[in-house]
Amino acid sequence: MARGHWLDPLARQILRATGQLTNQKKTANHKTRNELISIEKELEALKEQQEASNNSPTFCIDVNRAKASDWKKLPGCTTEMIELLMRLQRGGVQLSSPEDLFKLLEIPNYLAKKWRPYLTFHWYGSPPPIEPNPALDINTESPAILQKTLNWPRDRINRLLRERQRKPFKDLADLQERLSLPASTIEKLIGEVQFGSKPAGPILPPTTA
Repeated sequence: MARGHWLDPLARQILRATGQLTNQKKTANHKTRNELISIEKELEALKEQQEASNNSPTFCIDVNRAKASDWKKLPGCTTEMIELLMRLQRGGVQLSSPEDLFKLLEIPNYLAKKWRPYLTFHWYGSPPPIEPNPALDINTESPAILQKTLNWPRDRINRLLRERQRKPFKDLADLQERLSLPASTIEKLIGEVQFGSKPAGPILPPTTA
């Protein structure tokens, strides 16, 4: 095997000092560190994208036009809150910012933070059309609601309750025949009532003199 020249070590030091010869092991280690840093940056970017995707809202509520069913999607939105919002909306009241809404409903900060991404505020020139009240279900509604809505005498309500416990009403004709109701009474119920399948609620107590 040929012997190395005696100047080789000196020549290598000079070349290394002038940058013409690099330490291969050091270069390899430096390259590996750069690759690891690049991989870490890519993983961090992917993590941020995933978090942004998880936090993006899946629905949006137009506060000044929202229906009751829209508000029910929000965590912690109670029936009382929804009723207040619907009453104000029917009266033409509009809200201009999340802060207005949170103050109105006295929403705690932790809940306000959850709601905020789902809310949008648009100003409208006129109040929204009033949604019709849902039809009264003769076979499933509570006795108290029947009494309040129909405004019938107590004995007639109790006859209705006894009959629907025996067998749910099929339609207006069935209701008229089984309760012996006058035509004028049935006419007032057209489009205002519906007939479910499960009767609910006890008979009302008799009135006291």
